[in-house]
Formats: sequence, C-alpha cells, structure tokens
Amino acid sequence: MLAKRIIPCLDIKDGQTVKGIEFESLKNVGDPVKLGKYYSDNGADELVFLDITATHEKRKTLVELVKNIAKEINIPFTVGGGISRMEDAEVIL
Repeated sequence: MLAKRIIPCLDIKDGQTVKGIEFESLKNVGDPVKLGKYYSDNGADELVFLDITATHEKRKTLVELVKNIAKEINIPFTVGGGISRMEDAEVIL
C-alpha cells in the first residue's frame, strides 16, 4: 500500500505566499514564515518553497526568507526557483 503524505507548497512572489490557478490571478494569502510554521505544527509531512518569479526575473531565490522559514519548522523542506547552479543551493544550506 502506498503511504499518503501531505506536502503543502508555499508559492512565493515578492516575499509573500500567493495562490492562483496556473500562476495567474494570484492572491496574497499570508506570511510564508507563519504559514510554514502552521503547516509544520499541523501535520504536514514536508514543505515545499517555490519562488515562482525568481527564474523569470533572472535572480536567485530569497535566501533569507528560506532560512527564516527553516528556523520555524521541523519537517523536510524543499526549495525551488532561482537555483540554476549547485553553488546557488550551497548558499541556502
């Protein structure tokens, strides 16, 4: 039997968590640090952070925001968006 896991995703734009359909009609849904902690405290198995505009804007992901979220959670944490080389990922680690 396959294990069921809950893995919410924080879609990030301009430092805030947003939700929309196919990244259109985005609505701000709150502070990513608070939402990350909420998901971690309420049974999520893992958390995904996706900086949805970093690659398009040709910039690196929001490292300080990633670090602030990581301090507040105790579940596996996956980061995407704005990481084009391994050196970029090493800054986050």
